[in-house]
Amino acid sequence: MKLLHISTSLSLGICFAIGTVAVRASDLNPAKLPVTTSSQAAAHYFETAMVHYENHRWNFALRDWNEAIRLDPNFAQAYVWICFTTTDPSEEARDRAKAESLTRQVTPGEQLLIRWMAGVHENRYVEGIMAMNDMLAMFPQDKRLNFMVGYWLFRWQDEYELSKKLTLRALAVDPNYATCDNQLAYLYSRSGDIDKALEYAARYMKLLPNEPNPHDSYGEMLRFAGRYPEALEQYHIALKIDPTFYISQKELGETYSLMGEEEQARKEYAKAIQEAPSAGVKAEYLQKLALTYVREKNFDAADAAYLDAAHQAHAMKQWIWEARAHRVMAMYQTSQAAAMKNLDRADALLAQASESVTQLELNEEKAHILRVRVERGLAVGDRPTAEKLVAKLEELASPGSSTNTQRVYHGAAGTLLLDQKNYPEAISQLSEDDANPLSMKLLISAYRQTGDSEQAAILSKKLVEWKVPSIEEALASDSSAPASSEAVKN
Repeated sequence: MKLLHISTSLSLGICFAIGTVAVRASDLNPAKLPVTTSSQAAAHYFETAMVHYENHRWNFALRDWNEAIRLDPNFAQAYVWICFTTTDPSEEARDRAKAESLTRQVTPGEQLLIRWMAGVHENRYVEGIMAMNDMLAMFPQDKRLNFMVGYWLFRWQDEYELSKKLTLRALAVDPNYATCDNQLAYLYSRSGDIDKALEYAARYMKLLPNEPNPHDSYGEMLRFAGRYPEALEQYHIALKIDPTFYISQKELGETYSLMGEEEQARKEYAKAIQEAPSAGVKAEYLQKLALTYVREKNFDAADAAYLDAAHQAHAMKQWIWEARAHRVMAMYQTSQAAAMKNLDRADALLAQASESVTQLELNEEKAHILRVRVERGLAVGDRPTAEKLVAKLEELASPGSSTNTQRVYHGAAGTLLLDQKNYPEAISQLSEDDANPLSMKLLISAYRQTGDSEQAAILSKKLVEWKVPSIEEALASDSSAPASSEAVKN
């Protein structure tokens, strides 16, 4: 069977150390990562899937990658992109294994892509990142490669500056590559430059006026700016363009929740849950709805909603979301006994799911549970147990672990150091987790204790303006939430 090597701008890579490479572009010469397939029709569906992905139409992307596989059952890149995007643990594992089995049939660049995605999911994180570095260096002018690397760094690693560098590189290759304007809007919003974020989001909307996601993104930037009515208007425009654009339906819930209109938020979330295109998205949105009760401090209703979310996650085989529901319950509960019971339940669920989810997801959720245990222990003055848990978390956050796991460790270590009144070291640790509102809150306390009122004021402003809904954000804005004993005193 003849294989086609199509040089299209179809690729993703991750790079934490740009320029440190084993293979250089001059060795292979192509400007873009090739795509190996035996079918021109499959190649067409692969490309339409990548465009859908760029436009945040992930359900359509999965549909077209699966069609590409139907046309070419040996289409390695289609398999690997499905495993990267799907929220179905079984599909992820199956397609990742299939992509790995086809490694010898594809080009060196595609082999690096597979090694990266498999590596980070199979607890071979360092190997995976090295493969990404090499792949990015092979194709430095591949605009989609640079964008996708930047997107992963932003969305899953909170590596904003490096993401911005790669996104700007992609935009230099093609100044009208609209998805880069979208990404830059989010990156500037995370650094607190809302004016710049609105500027890029407006440009994105101008370039793609008939797509729903530009309006959705512009709405989110307006929300970050505190311009809630205008944000709601943009989400409605996105839904008018495409009533099935479930992301904007979810954003209506997010915005109403931040406005304090929790009953309306629940109505919008309920619609988003109905429209969710996959079990993973539905499981996520169920917990977003449950969070509205936490904001109201209606903890009995929150417990009922999270338990329902856990039950539905179990039925949908969304094992991580099931465990997460119990971990989140432990974060807000006022009863220490109830919190510890939920943490034990979360650990038990992870143990049961160990053969069904990726090692990456498993370790990251374990890390989050350990941090909550540290926080709950310190809240009741049990520092010795907290010290043991931080040591255990440090082992989990070994140099080969994911960046997210390492950040959770830094946050927990900083929490312990703050409780020990070791403020300089606490600042050092917490600064490594400064995209977490709970760590931000503790970092403000540490700065105040050292007399650095300027840094405390800067971070306080950032925390007040942080409008990315999460359990951490909700608890950080609630002075009555469980925290370490030292943080409470401050």
